[in-house]
This record gives sequence, C-alpha cells and structure tokens, in this order.
Amino acid sequence: MAVTIEKESYTRALLDEILPLGRKCWSESTVDKADSCAYYGERDFAIEPDIEQYERIASMGMMAILTLREERVLKGYIVAFTHQALHHKGILCAVIDTIFVEPDYRAYTAVLTERLEKELQALGVHMIGWPTHVRGPVHEILEARGYVADDIVMEKRLCVSQQQ
Repeated sequence: MAVTIEKESYTRALLDEILPLGRKCWSESTVDKADSCAYYGERDFAIEPDIEQYERIASMGMMAILTLREERVLKGYIVAFTHQALHHKGILCAVIDTIFVEPDYRAYTAVLTERLEKELQALGVHMIGWPTHVRGPVHEILEARGYVADDIVMEKRLCVSQQQ
C-alpha cells in the first residue's frame, strides 16, 4: 500500500478530516502531560477549534498543512503557521500548531518532519518553533533533527471552568 506525504491547502473538509486525529492527539498529550500542565490531569474537555481563526490564517497565506495518507486515508498531519518575527522585522518564523501520526505510522514521523522543514524553507522561513513535551512522541525526533530547547513556556490556570 502506498503511503504519501503531501502539502494540502486548507479547506473546511480537510479540517473536518483532521479533527478526529486532533482529538486522538489531545487524548495522548493529556496522558503525556498529566502531572505537568496547568490543568494537572483535568484536561477532560473536548477540542473545539476556532474555525473562523483557522480560515482567517489560511486566507492570509500563513498556514502550511502536510498530510500523511495511505490509500487516500488520513493517517497523520502537521499544521504550521508562519509569521513575521515581531522583534526582528526581517525574519519569517513558523510555529507548529499541531501534529499527530497514528501509532502504526509513526515510523514516518521523521520523514514528515523533514518534508515540513523543506516546505517552510521554500516559503522563506528562517526559524521553526515547535512546542513539544519532553515525554511526547515527537521530542526525540526533533532533537535528532537538530532542534534545541530554547525557552520554556510557563502555564498557570486562572479559571476553574472553561465557561469563565
């Protein structure tokens, strides 16, 4: 069976296709971060993407999506956003929004990552920021590809309920 990695343009249909894998990603990262995020194991709420924001970012040409498919069935993805660095006017940056690869296809994660780097480099990106947890499945791959830990994101939960 043929596995393909392709750059795809944002569409609502693609977001709808990605969302079930995004939910798996959320569940997996909830386990990885159980005792180390601001929710301390209480990440029991569902993913509710702000579709209008995704569409706005895509319409500005600031989104890159790569998909991993087998026989046209989505098995993994990476979504990245590009932005001009606010402190360095001439530097185009990218930040990874989300990545997930089905466990049986994780051998392709490094290839998917390499392809993303090439796509972003072709867009003129100078630096990629990739939020990841040290216990997450991507951390080791990123280190092997030359990524280094720079800043640490500190979290503090201010609201007990999402409704607040």
